[in-house]
Amino acid sequence: MNKLSPQAPKNSTVIISVVLVLLGLFGATISPVIAANGDWILLAGYVFLLLGVYVRGL
Repeated sequence: MNKLSPQAPKNSTVIISVVLVLLGLFGATISPVIAANGDWILLAGYVFLLLGVYVRGL
């Protein structure tokens, strides 16, 4: 089994995760649906960034 080694994520991965985090934080001003799911959107942004660090090519 290969060891997980951290690497720099692609720029697109970082941009998408930043957009998700900002949407989770400030989405309540945009739509009530986003406000209801803001915690999940915020979590998705962080998880996507972590996957980008450990999964090659993401």
